[in-house]
Amino acid sequence: MKRITIQNMDGTMEEVDLVNSFDVKDINKNFVILSKGEKIKEGMSKVYISEVVEETPGVYKLIGITDESIWDKVKQAMKEIVQGA
Repeated sequence: MKRITIQNMDGTMEEVDLVNSFDVKDINKNFVILSKGEKIKEGMSKVYISEVVEETPGVYKLIGITDESIWDKVKQAMKEIVQGA
């Protein structure tokens, strides 16, 4: 799994595992699924889904998804990835 560096909201930098990245073309935004290695329970890891913007080469800033219509488009894109569409 690829490791990337992200900038947290407080400005600190953190290395995380990039699980997947995808774009939603009709809103022209890029999203990532990240893992910090946190376990929920045996065999399950906590993941984070966020819009991502490359601030400088190789450094990414996450932007929370607060708009319900954007979240619906992100969920649809993830379903298509899982289904292999």
